[in-house]
Amino acid sequence: MIKYVIGFVIACVIWIVALSQVDMPEYRVYDCSMSDWHPDIPTEVREECRRRRYQDWKQRNENII
Repeated sequence: MIKYVIGFVIACVIWIVALSQVDMPEYRVYDCSMSDWHPDIPTEVREECRRRRYQDWKQRNENII
């Protein structure tokens, strides 16, 4: 019984070490409503948020006419 527990612990340690070596894709989700005033949001994200808000505004106004 003790050899199964030791084997399980060793397998868990190997699994954790193996997963720590894998490069997981990193992505972040930003809230565009805070993009103009929040200091931690990158400039590229701010510009993209502005572009998307403009596109949304443009679509809403085209539907009105």
